[in-house]
Amino acid sequence: MAKDKYFVEVLAADPANIPDVVLLNGFVGNSALEGYTRLYLNAVLNEYYEIPSDAILHTAAASASSNNPLETAYVWIKADAELIRKGKSVADTKLSFFNGPIQSAQAASAANAAAQAAVAGGPTGVLNCTQAPAQCGNTAWPGCPDTPK
Repeated sequence: MAKDKYFVEVLAADPANIPDVVLLNGFVGNSALEGYTRLYLNAVLNEYYEIPSDAILHTAAASASSNNPLETAYVWIKADAELIRKGKSVADTKLSFFNGPIQSAQAASAANAAAQAAVAGGPTGVLNCTQAPAQCGNTAWPGCPDTPK
């Protein structure tokens, strides 16, 4: 893996034979797999690629800025390299985060309130209104026809 050179010097050393590459950005770290380098995709380190170390053609630190305070790295790899993607997705992380007892109790309470409102308001969501006009569909239309009381 070449470091401390401009990427053009490395990747286009022979301008007639520029390799097919993929550019990734993340946090470079050690891998638990021999012969691999890990590239974390986020700062909580729960998503990453395992990249064959011999497929990495060049790395360069991205300059620190307000958009990049943790100094990620650019990693150029061979386009035909077989990467291994591991870790939780953002959706998995959110699901785990919102699965605690407080969130479960709040969700049950909200579902119960919604069910009670649906019964009280009928299928249109308007009290004593059981059918909305055809042009409005089954909505909480405020102009419900009079119904017997």
